[in-house]
Amino acid sequence: MVNLTQDARAVVTMALLFILLGTHPVASAQATEDKSGHTNVENQIQSQVTRAIEQEVKHAAAQHHWPPAQPDISLRLPSGSQRLEACYTPLDIERIDRRRYPAGRLRFSARCSQTEPWQITVQADVGITIPVAFAAKTLSKDAVITDNDIVLKPTDIATINREFFASKQGYIGLRALRQIRRDQQLSPSHLSPAYMVSAGDTVIIQASNGQFSANMQGVALEGGYEEQQIRVRNNSSGKVIQATIARTGLVTTLF
Repeated sequence: MVNLTQDARAVVTMALLFILLGTHPVASAQATEDKSGHTNVENQIQSQVTRAIEQEVKHAAAQHHWPPAQPDISLRLPSGSQRLEACYTPLDIERIDRRRYPAGRLRFSARCSQTEPWQITVQADVGITIPVAFAAKTLSKDAVITDNDIVLKPTDIATINREFFASKQGYIGLRALRQIRRDQQLSPSHLSPAYMVSAGDTVIIQASNGQFSANMQGVALEGGYEEQQIRVRNNSSGKVIQATIARTGLVTTLF
């Protein structure tokens, strides 16, 4: 009979346990599940994808001037992800959907670049609730936007895939390109810089021939920007002429 030291007996006992359980020390560590049923590698994927989403939301908030917001993130890993080999290097995370903002249903590629590489696609549902501008009333075409025309409502932008306003800075004083219905979300595509001269404005018509000039009063029949030609009615003669906008309240023409 072989006499074993206490340490040797402990090693033999552990080896017998692994044989009886059909496991291996390293393999057992890789297959370990937490209380939620996720393996270590699944936890790694979820942790790094979540971190990538949070960083992208932070970047988008700075770029688009959103107020600070904490995203609500729900991830779905493909079946079989629990059988992936543990990755001992940081994963390469890349967003592969085409949504404008990091909100809504997103897709990410998670790739492990070690000796035996693997790659999976992770789906994420991301909610971000921030103030979004809506029309407080119906706005007519060419209306100049005022503070009272717009209301900010907390909105999950997961439902939005076009540009929007998240504050009252940026749209006050702009002109509506078309009618905007009450409760319609306000988008930069709906607006344009306000006219320098609007239809109905009283203007001074400055007529000259290079040597002489004369001023008379008129009314703009249409709106326009600086150096744009518009139709103007001369109040004295009633004649409608083409004149060029020089500045607010002043148009020029030749005679």
